[in-house]
Amino acid sequence: MSNDAELTRHDHVLMGLVFSLQAAAMQQLGKIQDPMTGEVGLDLDQARATIDVLEMLKVKCRTGTPVDVLRMLDGAVLNLQLNYVDELKRKAAAGAPAPAEAAPGDPAPETGTPA
Repeated sequence: MSNDAELTRHDHVLMGLVFSLQAAAMQQLGKIQDPMTGEVGLDLDQARATIDVLEMLKVKCRTGTPVDVLRMLDGAVLNLQLNYVDELKRKAAAGAPAPAEAAPGDPAPETGTPA
């Protein structure tokens, strides 16, 4: 990563947010344990929502964000998407129903009304 002097306070806050959301999604995907309870759980719907937030940040941060921060954000989203798909496959192999929503990265359905 670039010299920290090149990154603004907001860049550091964004990186902290991404790391926090990434850790939350990894917990929701059952990849790491919840530090509060020590338990490992799986919540694919919540993981999907967290990944969607990170994808939104990728889109909204394209302009004016240092390249190194964007790479970190892209890497976090890609890693979580791959883990999400892995858990969907595991769930399908176990015969459990998959979440009703589309996989992360799929375009949202057009509703005709702005969000």
